[in-house]
Amino acid sequence: MIKEARAKLGLSQQDLAFKAKEKVTMIQKIEIGKMLPTMRLAKELEHILRVRLLVPRDELDIPALPRRQIASPEPTLGDVALVHNKEDDEDE
Repeated sequence: MIKEARAKLGLSQQDLAFKAKEKVTMIQKIEIGKMLPTMRLAKELEHILRVRLLVPRDELDIPALPRRQIASPEPTLGDVALVHNKEDDEDE
């Protein structure tokens, strides 16, 4: 989306990086999907490219997480595991 919007405005990656006050490598990584922009950069890119990158949570179509059962009929690893702290091991 960012690459397409940048190209539509006739900006090079260097131009966009300069306007957004970022390194060209950051723009390159974001465009190929290796990295997500920070909130600050996403807002800056929205302004420069005139696109919408940030969406309020209530507009996202995210399924609700299943509710966890209160009591499991079978023991879990957390019920039977003994956790040793490094400090405890050094004292012995």
